[in-house]
Amino acid sequence: MIKPQSNRSGRIDLGLGYSSGTDFPSLIEAQNASFNDFYASGFQRLFTKINPVKDTMEKMWTLEFKDFRFGKSYRTVEEAIAKGLSYEVPVYAKVQLLNNKTGEIKEQEIFIADLPIMTEDGVFVFNGVRRVVTHQIVRAEGVLYEVDEKLPYRTLHKVRLMPGMGPWYEIDTNRHNVISMRVLPKRPKVLITELLRVFGWETDDEIRKLFADVDTDEENKYIEATLARDFTKSKEEAVISIYNKLRPDESVTIDSAEKYIKSNFFNVRKFNLGKIGRYQLNRKLGTSYDINNPDEVMLYPKDIILIVKRLIQTNNGVIPADDIDHLCNRRIRSVGEILERQLIAGIGRLEKNIKDKMSLYGQDAKVTPSMLVGTKPIAASIQSFFGANALSSFMDQTNILSELENKRKVTAGGPGGITKERATFSIREVHNSHYSKFDPVTSPESANIGVVTQLAMLARINEFGFLEAPYRRVLKVVKNNKAVLEGRILSEDLMSGKKTIAKADTTIDKALAEKISAVKEIKEVKVKSFISDEVVYFDAMDEEGFYISSATVGTDEQGNITDKLVPVRHKGDFVLEDVSAVDFVDVLAGQQAGLGMALVPFVSHNDAMRALTGANQQRQAVPLIKQESPLIGTGMEETVARQSSWGVFAEDDGEVYYVDGKKVSIKYKKLGLRDYDLISFYRSNDNTCFTQKPILNVGDTFKKGDAIVDGPTMINGELSLGINLKAALMFYEGYNYEDSVIISERIVRDDLLTSIHVREHTVQVRDTELGAETITADIPHVNDRILQKLDMQGIVRTGVKVKAGDILVGVVAPRGEKELTAEERLLRAIFGESASDVRDNSLRMPHGEEGIVIRSQILSADQGDKLQPGVLHEVKVWVADTKKVDFGDKIAGRHGDKNTIAAIRPIEDMPFTEDGEPVDIVLTPTFLKRMNMGQATEIHFGRYAKMLNEKLAFPIFEGENLEWLKQELAKQGKEMIQKVDLFDGRTGKMFPNKITVGIKYVLKLHHIADEKVHARSTGPYTAVSQQPLGGKAQMGGQRFGEMEVWALEAHSAPYALQEMLTIKSDDIKGRSAAYKAIIHGDKIENVNIPESFKVLIKELNALCLNLDLISNNSSREVEEVTNEEAK
Repeated sequence: MIKPQSNRSGRIDLGLGYSSGTDFPSLIEAQNASFNDFYASGFQRLFTKINPVKDTMEKMWTLEFKDFRFGKSYRTVEEAIAKGLSYEVPVYAKVQLLNNKTGEIKEQEIFIADLPIMTEDGVFVFNGVRRVVTHQIVRAEGVLYEVDEKLPYRTLHKVRLMPGMGPWYEIDTNRHNVISMRVLPKRPKVLITELLRVFGWETDDEIRKLFADVDTDEENKYIEATLARDFTKSKEEAVISIYNKLRPDESVTIDSAEKYIKSNFFNVRKFNLGKIGRYQLNRKLGTSYDINNPDEVMLYPKDIILIVKRLIQTNNGVIPADDIDHLCNRRIRSVGEILERQLIAGIGRLEKNIKDKMSLYGQDAKVTPSMLVGTKPIAASIQSFFGANALSSFMDQTNILSELENKRKVTAGGPGGITKERATFSIREVHNSHYSKFDPVTSPESANIGVVTQLAMLARINEFGFLEAPYRRVLKVVKNNKAVLEGRILSEDLMSGKKTIAKADTTIDKALAEKISAVKEIKEVKVKSFISDEVVYFDAMDEEGFYISSATVGTDEQGNITDKLVPVRHKGDFVLEDVSAVDFVDVLAGQQAGLGMALVPFVSHNDAMRALTGANQQRQAVPLIKQESPLIGTGMEETVARQSSWGVFAEDDGEVYYVDGKKVSIKYKKLGLRDYDLISFYRSNDNTCFTQKPILNVGDTFKKGDAIVDGPTMINGELSLGINLKAALMFYEGYNYEDSVIISERIVRDDLLTSIHVREHTVQVRDTELGAETITADIPHVNDRILQKLDMQGIVRTGVKVKAGDILVGVVAPRGEKELTAEERLLRAIFGESASDVRDNSLRMPHGEEGIVIRSQILSADQGDKLQPGVLHEVKVWVADTKKVDFGDKIAGRHGDKNTIAAIRPIEDMPFTEDGEPVDIVLTPTFLKRMNMGQATEIHFGRYAKMLNEKLAFPIFEGENLEWLKQELAKQGKEMIQKVDLFDGRTGKMFPNKITVGIKYVLKLHHIADEKVHARSTGPYTAVSQQPLGGKAQMGGQRFGEMEVWALEAHSAPYALQEMLTIKSDDIKGRSAAYKAIIHGDKIENVNIPESFKVLIKELNALCLNLDLISNNSSREVEEVTNEEAK
């Protein structure tokens, strides 16, 4: 039996030990590393593309950008968020200007732009908002060999040459075996032999000799077929032929034509393979150019020959075509590279502006670099990228897991990517090369499914953008070293000369290891396959050549593999092989999963679609007031909490020196005294409440790595998204039909599923044409009860409870002046300005909202705060609202099980177990039809964890250590019983059948009924149709469409239907009259003709149909309508 281990939070790992001792790398390393590379060298790389900048004649001026320097940030992250500004640094460059006539050199340091920089937790603060740049997966630069779909009757191939910068070239083979290249779109193709003549191989024999080793198929001679179509016999003829195809309307000399043709391939500024393109060509074509040498990342004639050679081999079936969806042909662009590509356009505009300004000055003019270099193009590109680019997104911040997952998201969309409408099934599907690199399950449940995905938990991105996964090396030979030999099993007889030292299958103990190591002539010892501690990372192409097995292979305590046949992956296939063939094994049993999936216990018991839903729903869980860490977890809860930026963990051993709600002071043994400022009632991007809570008291000691402060959705250093509830699986009078559940009143009373939501309300005080707006508590025609909540300045007081319609900030604006009578002028001279001369522009609580004011802030232009033009002050008020769980709220488990609360029952009415303890939640047992059996498994094991009063971890795909669990329960005199007797709380009688009762982890999702419910009495109407607006935000009405009309007709409710279509909609006169009648308590008169009917009349008139309206009661109304139409 494997002895279970415990983590720092006391959770006992009941997996079968395959993941023990695994240290997780930084989960946001890809974001940080990419931006750090851009920060260190990317900005300088951008300017090397235009250095040096010369005037259009290249005779007068030469300007060169030299060293770059980053200044200090203007403000901290907290100040940027509070004031709605960006967390950025200024960028400066030394610019040198040379006067080519006089040789005079002028040098200046010039400000280039303000560059937003990434925080330690992988986010940007732009205009006061936390934003994340999503990874983008794109086709890798280099060459790609694929089947030509245009030739269905014969399998021929084409090759795409894709550079880092420049046009794509395509070389294909037609049905006559002629190989040609498309150089320019919509222009004739160029024969490959013509191109080779231009590059120096002029004669037919020279060209045949180049391909003699590959063009060996007697039935299909590709080079001979191409030469037969090539009517040029010399370099000059080939140059003229190609140029006439590319530019038929222009006359040029042979030298100029040759220069133009070669520039399309060998001019670095027009066609540049780039570092990754050269890396891919080296791997596929067997070349060995230096990828770090800027001079060797260009294309060479030799490359084109090798590309055509491989195309011929692919056509002959010697080499298989590339799989376009394989990860060796797709790579990741991260934030640094995406930002660098975005700024290329700005750099191009900057170069053009400099050249234009150079042409304005003569060589005798006194010109300085600052007169030529303008910073607006770069600044505009940066603003455009962070503000409008599809890859720069508002960070999902519902909880700390959603933050992390947002930073690890990968999309195939965005600039240069695909759209969800054009994404094919091959792009969306899970590919075998995705194993351990992409989460096969987590993806949106929408049109973006498969287009947007998540990185696997241990995947990393290498310097070329290719995804890599870690594996442990399996050794079969070890060096003759005593420490290494001990515990190994010999695979063959060990001989020293003719003497047998040990037989095959012998386990080497300490004595035998010493004996073997003493024999000097034995350098290496062959042993049975065992898993070493060496971890190696491979990308998708590298791992194709190895036999890689799962981490769940059977091993003994020394890591020796005990299975004879093991499942392996090799070249995309999953097969059984002898253990001697295995080269590597996975580091973790569940390393192919992403974070969301890795947090779902017993996920292997669930259908894939339910696993997807469960992984996604955890990101929607709102932080609770009384959250708990799950009794049944996977062990990843601690990893996620530690890698979030919200918890504080000890940097060294020490003790707590001071604690309060805003600050924790720690006295470390080696690092001295450190202060940590805590955040309370912070409004996240999704309006959830983030608060840090100290978990230690003054005088408490701790070890390095212990949790000191918990962040939101965190308990004792573990991710805690929900609450543990006692659940029963049974029918309960239909209240839990389908996806409905019954909960106990205890959950509401004890705030077990209560959450706090914080909203920010902002008003800008402007300088108008009629005068400046004013913040004041003296607001005309407002009830004194409402004004009591404002302070002297006119801003609502902190701690006050506010509801819909209450004033948060009192703002008045001057009205336009009008001509006054003599009496009015006299009264104004005596009593001062009249309050009625100002307009009420106050900020009020929106409809349907309430809460307690927790904070307010004033930003003023005269105090140096950056505000929009014309804005004098900006006032922000934060209101916190406590949401108790209620009918209609959406709650969920971790297995894709989502429920709506249908009934809240008194505690005494809930079913109870034999010990008298009532259950908290009643679920339907028919969930089994959705194939998420992990839910039932969790409830069973949750009950056993409750019996032992322990938190248990079951890492995914590892299996369960049931032996230890049975032993521990037996020690306490308990058994692993699945079902128990349950009693009805209302009658006290026992239910006839035993019922499954256990502990279920329940999350409250960000779909709260109180935020969605809406009712309209009166409100705005659309100007076009005169019908009520739609949506809660616009105080709109409910749409009453065709099917709703049919429903009321079917129920014989004509008067209700008439109201819906007239006075409650677009009967302008009728609705005004009805409102007055209700106010005065009068009877509502008959309805009038609605506007939509008048539109119908007009449409019929347009069809030359004259409509006569006939009324049984009176012709007056009909005549009015007819007269209106006539007008």
